[in-house]
Amino acid sequence: MATAGIGAAVLLAATSGASAGAFLIRSQSAAGFGSALAGVAAGDRLSYSYWNPAVLGTIHDFRVEANAAGIFPSFDIEPDATTNAFVAGAGGTPSGSIDVGKNALVPSSYAAYALTENLTAGLVLSSPFGLASESPNNWAGQIYSRSSEIFSLNVNPMLAYRVNDMLTVGAGVQAQYFKATLSQAAGIEPGAPDAELDANDIGFGFNLGIQLRPWQGTSIGLGYRSSIEHDLEGDLTSPLGRFDVGTTLDTPDVLSLGISQAVSDRMRLLGTVEWDRWSRLDGDLPVAASNGAVLTSLYLDYRDGWLYSVGAEYDASDKLTVRAGIGYERVPLTVENRDTRLPESNQVILSTGLSYKYSNRLSVDLSYLYSFGVGDDRINIQDGNDRFLGQPFSASSELDVSILSAAVSYRFGVAD
Repeated sequence: MATAGIGAAVLLAATSGASAGAFLIRSQSAAGFGSALAGVAAGDRLSYSYWNPAVLGTIHDFRVEANAAGIFPSFDIEPDATTNAFVAGAGGTPSGSIDVGKNALVPSSYAAYALTENLTAGLVLSSPFGLASESPNNWAGQIYSRSSEIFSLNVNPMLAYRVNDMLTVGAGVQAQYFKATLSQAAGIEPGAPDAELDANDIGFGFNLGIQLRPWQGTSIGLGYRSSIEHDLEGDLTSPLGRFDVGTTLDTPDVLSLGISQAVSDRMRLLGTVEWDRWSRLDGDLPVAASNGAVLTSLYLDYRDGWLYSVGAEYDASDKLTVRAGIGYERVPLTVENRDTRLPESNQVILSTGLSYKYSNRLSVDLSYLYSFGVGDDRINIQDGNDRFLGQPFSASSELDVSILSAAVSYRFGVAD
């Protein structure tokens, strides 16, 4: 039987998130998800300030907003017959199709206050990066993954200044807590113990934005969220022992361009192009012990991600606005770096939503977003691949994700 000799102290992780490339989370706005995020950097909803701090310039009072997104992913992995035959011959556990996706709840909250006629302050509490996946303890790919958890908390105070009726600029700072816990089997045999990496850090970054209204009915926005360097420290535990370790991970820069164009008094067409600079993670991340010895590496080798979306919103009445959108995402993963933690492929995104204004003070947003994988979805870990741990692993995969989002917004100091 194969034993802990295959990857006993190795944790090689490529991680993925729902409705976003790799472990980026875009579930920050129920209203934005209603239009597949089309036009968010150019919009006027408080939660759109996540993508562009200049959005705060559209707010002239004191308001708060709370969002929550329920994420229901399905990430099916079906090992090939050749993989199962190898695993069975080596004393492991062959397996059919498994679903490694785990449901998650992602909250975010916002506040904005107009300090002067032209200056507005804002605060965003969000989770920009995250992941939750789990596979059976005994399965054909257990030496490549068992469970994956990434958690982040971002605190982002911002300011926006209205230069004139056409131009608003915004800026903010980010303080971000980041934690990763990744495990896989230390051997191929049933009941093999885990090898687990657990590390965390607090890092800092910034965000910038601009919003331009060149003429009546047109808004163009450009928002930028900087990369944040995390010097992760924690421990690596395996049958060989426990080691204090550290590595450095840079989160991607995110650049979002949005446009909103009114086509009537009640209807607006929306568009977004977003660039996610995942190529910052374009190779191995060495995981070193406190004495500097490299114990293993996290092999990522990501390419940049892109999101393209278009949508529309229509004011059905003074109280009700309805939205819909469609998008396409090119994710950072390809067959060269896709693995079993969450085997993401390029995605098509469909969404719909609504906003209802109960009064001048209180309004709610609801949305439903569905994304599904398209194109190449193969996992192929063979000799010569940096992820290879002595066991060839080939599989097909299938992705689909449903996300239900809701938000409540309240304005202070206005009459009902």
